Amino acid sequence: MKLKISNLGPIDSMVIDMSKPFILFAGDNGTGKTYAATYLYTLISMISVYIDSLGLHVLQRFENNIEGELNADELYDSLDTFLKNRQNDILSYMNLNIQKDSFKCEIVTTKEEWREELLKRAVSLWSDEVVKKSNSLNYHIELRGVGGSELQVMQSFLITALYFDGIILAKMFTAERSGIYTFSKELSVGRLRNPEERLNVRYPRPIADGLADAADLTSKNRITFDDGAFAAEIERMILHGNLTVSDEGEISYHVSEDTELGFNESSSAIKTLAPLVFYLRYSAGQFNLLFVDEPELNLHPKNQILLAKVFVKMINAGLRLVISTHSDYIIREINNMIMADGLNKAGDKIFTNKGYDESLCLSQDKFAPYLFQKSENGKVKVEPLEVDRYGFNMPSIDEAINSQNDVTNTFYEVLKYDHPNN
Repeated sequence: MKLKISNLGPIDSMVIDMSKPFILFAGDNGTGKTYAATYLYTLISMISVYIDSLGLHVLQRFENNIEGELNADELYDSLDTFLKNRQNDILSYMNLNIQKDSFKCEIVTTKEEWREELLKRAVSLWSDEVVKKSNSLNYHIELRGVGGSELQVMQSFLITALYFDGIILAKMFTAERSGIYTFSKELSVGRLRNPEERLNVRYPRPIADGLADAADLTSKNRITFDDGAFAAEIERMILHGNLTVSDEGEISYHVSEDTELGFNESSSAIKTLAPLVFYLRYSAGQFNLLFVDEPELNLHPKNQILLAKVFVKMINAGLRLVISTHSDYIIREINNMIMADGLNKAGDKIFTNKGYDESLCLSQDKFAPYLFQKSENGKVKVEPLEVDRYGFNMPSIDEAINSQNDVTNTFYEVLKYDHPNN
């Protein structure tokens, strides 16, 4: 589904396609990238909170079966009404300074497009038979051992997934993430475990949620759908050690069996990546959308490249991702993986000579970059960038690099040829 967002902080307008598994925001500082990510994160989270207010009942239980009907127009109109009637609630939950009177979020996807999308999405969500009518879908699912309360949770997940192209849960890591685990106890986050109480704190919604997660580390004992493989890869390739949590919720970094450091003694890179490692180890699942603000924080260029590779492996495994970045290393590595995919589709395996495999091939159809750029009136326009089999260009970063290279080359040549003896 495509949404149009207007007058969000510095952003004049933007249209975003939520069907893309991998979305990238880039642009100068202060152009609203974090505003956009925070709004989308909050919107997805709030849909599940206010699901009952939509008045939709798409699941019915009959013994060991679940049956229902999805009416495309009813679902479309309910989301449209939700975006209008709950606009102030969503903005309040974000806890950012936004002009509520002028803000607007509206559906760009037409009803005709939505009907076609709904059928494709329903078929992808269920392997059981889906029967298409003129304006609705009937479905029948065999399911055993599901109680009434679980049915309500399933309905919440289902409606959220239908609206947001398969996404059922969202998680956001802000640029402040390194301090969240470091100072969580000092910030008295125990009271943030109830989502309703997070409305009454001074932190933006993603930070409040992150503080609550940090306070709840002792309950993390579930291994995710990939058996924690992505978390282990970040530890092995980037951190060169392992992160553990004690029964008391204390985080330690183990360089080896004999060397253990407390979290506060660990490097800035470890502090920055720890929230992502614990999420991937204990919480991540397919149909999750992960927002990461400035993934390059505190990372050497080599590790920025490695993290970009982990991100593409996550995408190919079924996770969804939105990143906001200023890193030319991450952008160029994404382009490398798009080109590797083109070579793979052409049957040319030369990319394997450079250490790439099919898990590191990124289809250009899965990727959508957006440029946040100030216009003459000071407002920010957000434009989608073209992606082809060679990747994409990010003008704001390319211009800065070219300008610096020009200065470097000029100074070098003048010193070398005009002043050879000085």
